[in-house]
Amino acid sequence: MSAPEDAGSSDKTIVTEMPTDMMPAQPTDAPAVASTTDASPTAAPATVETAAVAPATAEWSALSSEMRTDQGPAAASAPSSDTRTDPPAKEGLDSKRMSLLEHLGELRSRLRNAGIAFVVAMIGSFVLVERYFDWLTRPVRTGMRAALPKEAGDNLSFYAKSLTEPFWVYMKLAIVGGLILAGPFVVWELWRFVAPGLYRKERRLTMLIIGSTVGCFAAGSVFAYLVLCEPAAYFLTKLLTNFQGDAHFHLSPMIMMDEVANFQMMTLAGCGLAFELPVVLSILGWIGLISSRGMLKFNRYAIVLAVVLGGVLTPSTDPFTQCLLAAPIFLLYNISILVVWLIERARRRRDEALDRGEPLPSG
Repeated sequence: MSAPEDAGSSDKTIVTEMPTDMMPAQPTDAPAVASTTDASPTAAPATVETAAVAPATAEWSALSSEMRTDQGPAAASAPSSDTRTDPPAKEGLDSKRMSLLEHLGELRSRLRNAGIAFVVAMIGSFVLVERYFDWLTRPVRTGMRAALPKEAGDNLSFYAKSLTEPFWVYMKLAIVGGLILAGPFVVWELWRFVAPGLYRKERRLTMLIIGSTVGCFAAGSVFAYLVLCEPAAYFLTKLLTNFQGDAHFHLSPMIMMDEVANFQMMTLAGCGLAFELPVVLSILGWIGLISSRGMLKFNRYAIVLAVVLGGVLTPSTDPFTQCLLAAPIFLLYNISILVVWLIERARRRRDEALDRGEPLPSG
């Protein structure tokens, strides 16, 4: 039977064209397939639509399966975007977040507690200011007695140029004493405000910096009180000697109460700041602004800068006091070189571990 007779048989088959991008290539000599129009007008649209959608749906399902297979089992089993929920950790973080007004309220309460502690400590210190003044001026009095003749040393006196000078000196000492006594509590209150916003590594680094700063400042103040103040007072008082000769005369010291208190407090504070050199250089080395190799090359000039720094930070202008402070500053500079070298070595080891693909310690 010929082909035209088969095409005109009673069992008519409707053939629809697939989209050109999804249709397999056909040979050029294949005869064109024509669809018949003899089908029922009511059934033809539904049949044509079903026949056209079914191959496309199957093709897209196959492509989606292949894409999931290429991305791995995790992508294949991933839930759809409609059923995805936020992780519990994010919900916990959201519940702990504070608004700007809440942060300001927290800061206000911390500053209020710190202020109350300072006022209470200052009032308590004002009761003991006479003992503070006696303790503060003891190295000066010891050095002056050793430099003056015996009669003048036994009758050593400090003077007040006005009636209000003792009050303001005692008030100054009470404020400094209040800061020292309430300092740990003030730092604790500020730490409770800042610490929740820091990571564990940042908290440890901040505590290390705070502890090093306080420790170095205290060490410098103790060094000034025990080592520096008495020799400085002796050297300066020794200049007030009897001038022998035909017209001999005598220089008698008339030291004011405010002057000796300021001298002592400035000397203690200056030495405390000078002893902060290792902390400052260590931070600069940790940031990467300086290196141990460069500091070692600069060591020949460090002694000159130590003398200059000693002259700036000490209230007295005599070279003896400057040299007493320059020696520990130069020693602290060399200690800082060692600290910066240790920081660089730790950084190199961490970089080498990263290059080898080793996991870094947590924290």
